[in-house]
Amino acid sequence: MSDGYARLAETVRAVEELRLESGLDRASAFNLKDLSFHTSLPEADIRRLLDGELVESPTSGPAELARRIAFLTETRLTVDRDTGRRRQYTTAEIAAGSGMTPQWHGKLLNRSTPNIWHGAGLAKFFDVPMEYFTHTPPEAVKRVLDSKVIPELTALLRKPSEAVRNRHAMQLQLRLGDKELPPDLETALMTFVDAITRESSGS
Repeated sequence: MSDGYARLAETVRAVEELRLESGLDRASAFNLKDLSFHTSLPEADIRRLLDGELVESPTSGPAELARRIAFLTETRLTVDRDTGRRRQYTTAEIAAGSGMTPQWHGKLLNRSTPNIWHGAGLAKFFDVPMEYFTHTPPEAVKRVLDSKVIPELTALLRKPSEAVRNRHAMQLQLRLGDKELPPDLETALMTFVDAITRESSGS
């Protein structure tokens, strides 16, 4: 097993320990949809990596870079000023925000063109680290577990009462996915979560 896989396995064990202590189920701690969003990897590959299995590494640097850029443009959304709804960024918005012309941005999505130096402006615009473009699959998953999942679980454990509330909230979020709820329904759901929390903590 390569160092990347071995290091990921160590991090997965650390997350498992925190998960058991917090009372979260495994699907909530290792949210495949969220891990995919932050790594660009398919959920099936992430599941295999978490289980200690090997996945196929990309064979073409430019093609893989173009795929990751395309994933960013497809999954990172903004709020439309006119409709108030979420939508994808336009090519012009991405180009302006990342310091390039729309024509050059289009070339980045050509699988024979991009190189890693093209990613700096896009990384800043989409608020992702440069490693997003360079990490291997096990390195990418480890990066998100280290930077996002472990800090969140650690924060949960600092306040047991908050851990209970957040556990229920996280499990609700997992089931809802990206579905947007009306404000009144969202408020009602969180009121229900608070009631469960009080009952669970005996307060």
